[in-house]
Amino acid sequence: MKDMSDDYIYRLLKLLTHVLSRLPVWAADFCSNLLGLLWFRIDKRHRAITLENLTHCFGSEMEPEQIEIMGKQVFKNIAAIIFEVAWGQKFSKEAFLSHFTIKGLEHIHAAHAKGKGVLVLTCHMGNFEMLAPAIDETGLKGYVIYRALDFKPLDRLIQKLRQRFGVTVIPTKGAFKQIEAALSQGGIVGTLLDTNVSWHKGVFVNFFGRPACTNQGLAILALKTGAPVVPLYTVRKNRKFTIEFLPEIPTVETDDPIKNLEINTKNYNKVIESMVRKYPDQYFWIHNRWKTKNFCPWPRCEGK
Repeated sequence: MKDMSDDYIYRLLKLLTHVLSRLPVWAADFCSNLLGLLWFRIDKRHRAITLENLTHCFGSEMEPEQIEIMGKQVFKNIAAIIFEVAWGQKFSKEAFLSHFTIKGLEHIHAAHAKGKGVLVLTCHMGNFEMLAPAIDETGLKGYVIYRALDFKPLDRLIQKLRQRFGVTVIPTKGAFKQIEAALSQGGIVGTLLDTNVSWHKGVFVNFFGRPACTNQGLAILALKTGAPVVPLYTVRKNRKFTIEFLPEIPTVETDDPIKNLEINTKNYNKVIESMVRKYPDQYFWIHNRWKTKNFCPWPRCEGK
């Protein structure tokens, strides 16, 4: 019975996506801005998280009024993702990609030439659902790691949208073997690394000056497989998307396996922070990135 209910909801979501895709650009922009402002006003919990995060990261550079303005823009930008994903459905793959400017492909191809596949590091910035088309544009076999949503109809819809670009999705549960297999075949595997994790899944390394429990999986994979790590970020401007691959982050190896995880994960966070600082209003500040607390001095690699 539940499966039947989920199927009906999925069909309704598909219909809604179709309707939204037919809105003129001005109407979609108006609706997404209105939705973002209403969300900012109504959702007290995520508004508080956003403003606290922004105050910590930019409080010394910005006045409280500026922080609130940026907070509203954050909500509007996230709301825009809904309309952009729907809007993209009315185009052919080729027409949709004409709205993209992709830079730095030389970095991904140089990394791929090493023959160990490539791990693509990105974060929740701009329209992060554009990771799939970005990887597809490399001309190489692409994979995206994802955590399944609890709301199955929406999860099903999102996976369909991602797979439209020929990218294979790998669920986080039991992902290591699939990722290793993909890398061994020269695949490009994209992952987002900027969400809070439980203490037993991560290492504490600084992010905007505060210890953030960060998933250690990317460092483990890079160290074990030798696959190079190439950062990527996406930003939007007037329904145009810029996707840029950055130079490879060198993998550091010492005699201490714990320190290896700490150093490399710290380096990943540094790159993510540098990307976010360029476009702070397009980052996913509604997430409680520093939720997990450390109970002892950490990380050792920073001499603490």
